[in-house]
This record gives sequence, structure tokens and C-alpha cells, in this order.
Amino acid sequence: MKAIAATEADIKEVVRKDGVGRRSDYFGTPGMVTAEPQGFLVERPYANARIDPHFHDIDQFQVVVAGDGRIGKKEVRAVTFQYADAYTPYGPILARDDGISFFTLRNVASGGHFSMPGSKHLMACRAGRNIAAVFEQDREPVAAGETVREPLMEHQDDGVYAEGIRLGANASVEGIPNEAGGQYYLVCSGSLLADGKKLPAHSLIRANKDEVTLSLRASGEGANVLALQFSRPTDRPGSDPKLLAGRNPDGYVLKTEK
Repeated sequence: MKAIAATEADIKEVVRKDGVGRRSDYFGTPGMVTAEPQGFLVERPYANARIDPHFHDIDQFQVVVAGDGRIGKKEVRAVTFQYADAYTPYGPILARDDGISFFTLRNVASGGHFSMPGSKHLMACRAGRNIAAVFEQDREPVAAGETVREPLMEHQDDGVYAEGIRLGANASVEGIPNEAGGQYYLVCSGSLLADGKKLPAHSLIRANKDEVTLSLRASGEGANVLALQFSRPTDRPGSDPKLLAGRNPDGYVLKTEK
């Protein structure tokens, strides 16, 4: 298990033709093709920010944590997550007046992306799952010492799963059973105590495959935590990290992350 507080992320200003945003790297190195996990926060706090349709060669979760807009036809706001199988096109991502900020969380790093519709011939398989749901943040606070669990998707046969966990002040609870391909825990509000430090909103915990199930402990302000689990390795393209480390970094249509 590794916990990275929001204040510990590597933050870089990103200047684009449509505005100035930021990228905060928590896990992995931008543009590097490895079998290691990758997690980062993209902030585009300006109106009409746009990311064109594309796909990746790896599975991923994206979690909107600020602003609003849509991904394809799906309306999104804080805290909306989207899970997409490898080789599953999505987008465009379009922000409204307040811009949009979202985490991209991957079980294995990507070195770029494939623009659509022009890269359809590079898809290694048919498009797969594209699952989205909202973890509401405006519910009544949970009582001190208590927890509430909220399944946000059906358990998938290969282990993919998402759950919202609401912890009252000083509450402790086990995370979701670590029984598939690795997990992330995103602090959406409040704060956790882990790894000897306080983890405020937008902090991130990574649990690798085969590690023990995490224990979560809230601070005195409680916490809302989004738990996300990846697929166990299967024969589905993009699901097995061991088969992805040897990817050709020159194979991406665009080698820089969105």
C-alpha cells in the first residue's frame, strides 16, 4: 500500500491553446510505458475545455472531482466516475463554465492515446465496457464512529468494481476485498489517516494486487472515499500488466497525455 497526500503530488502548469491548467502526478511518470500503476489529476478550470474522442490500450477509471460537463453523451459532475475497458473509445470530454477536473487512474501506465475516429484500425479488439455512476457528496454526514457503504456498480466477473465508503468522525472500516487486479482509494471529502500522515481531499491510496485488504481510518472530520478495483488479468487485451510492459512507445498516435 502507498498513500500520497494531495500536497505531495508533483504539480505542473500546463498551457494549452484553450487555457491554462494543471496536472498533478501521484503515481507513474508521464509518457512512460511501464507495467507500473499510473494515477494523475487533470485540472482545466476554464470554460469550454475540450478533449477529443480517443481510446487507450489499457483499462482505466476517470473520476470527475470538480466542475461539470459531459463525457460523450453522459452528463458528469463531482463525483462522477467512468470505467472504460482497454480499446473502448470515449469522449469528447466537454467542460461548462467552471471547467472540469478529473483523476485518471490506471492499473498499468499508458504512454499516450489513440485519437478517434481515425485510429479505429488500431483497436486490438471490439470496444468493451463503459460504466459510469455518481458518488453523491451532499448527503447527511455519517454519525461519529459509523460507516455507510454504497455499491456503485455491479460486481463484474473479472473483479472490476466500485464502491463509495462514507466514514463518520474517527470511524474505521475495511476497504473492499483486494481480490482482483489492484485498487485505488480516492479521498473525495474530509480526510483519512494512513501511512503516518493525514490524507485530505484529493489524496490517493494505491493497493497492488495480492496485498492485504486495506483498513481505512477517518480523521475527526470523517471522510467520503471512492474505492475502485481493476480486473484480474484475463485474455482480454489490455487487462494483463505483465503483457503490457513491452509495448512500443512509438505506437501511440499521440504520445503526450491529455
